[in-house]
Amino acid sequence: MTRLERILILGAGPVGLGAALELARFGVPSLVVEKRETTSWHPKTRNINTRTMEIARGWGEAVYRRLRSIDTPEGWKSPIRFLTSATGEEYGLIETKGFEGPGADISPALPIMSSQELLEEILLDAARATGLIEFRFRHEATRLVQGGHPADSSVTLEVLDLANRRVEQINGSALVAADGAGSLIRSELGLDMEGPRGLSHVVNCYFRAEIEPLIADRKSVLMFVSNPRAQGVLQPLDGAGRWLCQIGVRPEDWSLEAFTKDRAREWVRAAVGVEDLEVDVVSLGLWKMNATVADQLVVGRVVMCGDAAHQFPPTGGLGVNTGLQGMHNVMWKLALCVKALAGWPLLGTYQDERRRLSQQIAAQSLTNSANVAKVHAAARSGRDSGLDPAEVASASRRYGNHLGVEFGAVYVSSAVIADGSEPPDVEDSYSDYTQSATPGARAPHVWIGRPEAQFSTLGLFGPGFTLLAARGGEAWMEQAAAAERVLGLRVYRYRMGSPGLQSNPRFEDLYRMGEAGAVLVRPDGHIGWRTAFPPTADGEVEAALRKIVSRPA
Repeated sequence: MTRLERILILGAGPVGLGAALELARFGVPSLVVEKRETTSWHPKTRNINTRTMEIARGWGEAVYRRLRSIDTPEGWKSPIRFLTSATGEEYGLIETKGFEGPGADISPALPIMSSQELLEEILLDAARATGLIEFRFRHEATRLVQGGHPADSSVTLEVLDLANRRVEQINGSALVAADGAGSLIRSELGLDMEGPRGLSHVVNCYFRAEIEPLIADRKSVLMFVSNPRAQGVLQPLDGAGRWLCQIGVRPEDWSLEAFTKDRAREWVRAAVGVEDLEVDVVSLGLWKMNATVADQLVVGRVVMCGDAAHQFPPTGGLGVNTGLQGMHNVMWKLALCVKALAGWPLLGTYQDERRRLSQQIAAQSLTNSANVAKVHAAARSGRDSGLDPAEVASASRRYGNHLGVEFGAVYVSSAVIADGSEPPDVEDSYSDYTQSATPGARAPHVWIGRPEAQFSTLGLFGPGFTLLAARGGEAWMEQAAAAERVLGLRVYRYRMGSPGLQSNPRFEDLYRMGEAGAVLVRPDGHIGWRTAFPPTADGEVEAALRKIVSRPA
């Protein structure tokens, strides 16, 4: 590809690095611009959920295994505890099955609880290994020159080399704006963030302390503490002395000059309940709590991703996961558009498919934050209030139980061909999930093959479309091959019952394509089209693909 065909990525956080890896899977080069000298050194986010780990499987077995190796030891993903201090009275608890993962019936992947700086280092290594990704660290974007208008056919970004103060313009076919909560690109495009902002001022403290022996068997994923000297949350990073805490402060104390490492150290001692605890404060960071979503996710040749597109309260652990899953939704579309294999209207389906879901997650994360405050308030007011903090905590069960929004999104857009079916009803669409192959839904994970050598259906999906045909679906296989030749789109083709593809009643029940039907799975693992019948005319798969990728005949 030429320089005008490469894609520019602004930001080398988890979402920017993930975008570069996804594009590389499709053979699309990228140039990543990052104003820092390297990736993060402060832990920030911790939770990488199961659906995100399914995406990571696509970046290679080595990436997935390295990520799994930085997971916390067993016992640190549940529950959430509410306490006067880490060693004090416990007055509330929420079991958090979402952080532990749904199990092998739903996914072959496992979630991890770790820290962002380790995640980014692994992704950076993987990105460099592709040979398709160029990095410009210590370069700061200063202006979007071109690319934010529907008529623009390329992007030009002005950047400042922070080492020598030289300004240059770089070009690409499109821009992925993953430049964080203070996004320059969002400002340059004049986009609004809808939702409440500045809800609280928080100091994020990374420290080392031997807390684990003090809490014995009272492990947890989060320890919300509340006493006269400390209110906030303690977060274990590795079960071996590395911790993160989030400390709410008054606006006038929201600076590293006012809230020093000494103050952080005293806060940690009060939060743990041990006055002489040795605390090594490694670093401090500042952030404001927002619950916002950009009014547009696609403008011209620019796509907004991660915190540049949406910002959530951390109460839910879905910020970086929503960013990576939204990135996964749009990168295959961008890759096909750049390679002239899809029409540019396909890019707009990113907004159609992900914005409403982001709003739902922002709202629930905000509710989770309010529920935490209610638990503490109930504990402080005691029996006089008539509120039992344990009951208030139990009623907040959505916190840490998010399988519905993690797996259950059913996309409705021009990139999905509906078949009139509906996904199964669940009691709570945020927390609960039942697999189905309804068009728009995540393609179900099913163990197939011989019982002694099973593998997941998800392992069949790659950087292209995947046609799964029923045992009698040979005609669909032929149509898929013809469509690949005509359209130039990669179409992986598998017929159930072929060698090594022994299906089972669970597969047939979930995919519902009869004896001679087929399903077409998009590159992001969501069902794009399904039929339970054999073809009635030539070119049906080609027609379905043309509709999905906005490519008229």
